[in-house]
Amino acid sequence: MIEFMLSLSTWVGCLLAMLITTGCGLVVYLLSYKFISKYKGDELKETTSSLFQVVGMLVSLMLSLAFAEVVIDLTAIENAIEREAVAISDIFGDLQLYDLEGTREIQTILVDYTQATVDDDWPSLANDRLGELAESLSKQLEASVMNLEPATPLQKYLWSRILADLDVASDFRLIRLDNALAEPPVYISVVFFGFLITMACFGTYQPQVPVLALVSLYTVFIGLVLYLILALSDPFKGGFAVDPITLEHLAETLRAKLG
Repeated sequence: MIEFMLSLSTWVGCLLAMLITTGCGLVVYLLSYKFISKYKGDELKETTSSLFQVVGMLVSLMLSLAFAEVVIDLTAIENAIEREAVAISDIFGDLQLYDLEGTREIQTILVDYTQATVDDDWPSLANDRLGELAESLSKQLEASVMNLEPATPLQKYLWSRILADLDVASDFRLIRLDNALAEPPVYISVVFFGFLITMACFGTYQPQVPVLALVSLYTVFIGLVLYLILALSDPFKGGFAVDPITLEHLAETLRAKLG
């Protein structure tokens, strides 16, 4: 169900999530009211109200933690993209300093690899894998750099810097794959169960229009937050996917420098 929901457009998936939580919430509320209505008493209402407050606070806390977790992960990915772009840019500059004409072929491979990261890696990450073209160009780039034969102290220094930046770029590529394979927070199912318990606690209130309206607003909000958490937990798919605009701009800039 989650995969199907995330495969839909953002608005449709969000609407579906809100409909599911609203439907489940209202069903649990009405069933709970039907059961609780058999037992009248202020003591029961007070006990249920206390339970509602406790469970409601726990659900709110867990939702906050889950939302903060996926937002932090998303921010980390965006920062990693910027750092990867810096590493690629440094490799390009060092190659030109190493030997402007002698490394032109490697520079071209580097630019093609950067573009393939955008055109090949990103669509593949939506399917939880890395792009084949980007992988091939990555291997070509590494082999070409390893075949360089530094002849001066400056070239040896630049060669070691290039190798270090290549390792950085490779690491960030694997980090992207790891984030693409990541699952939503494991306690989301517990949050949903807690949400159903809070809806059952509403059963002490008679289903009048104002109560039904408030209950519906609550369930819609929970559905919206849950959908956002699920959508943000998959950073390369859907309307909230991370945009590789930094790498795309870098590829254009480097290609212009090649002439």
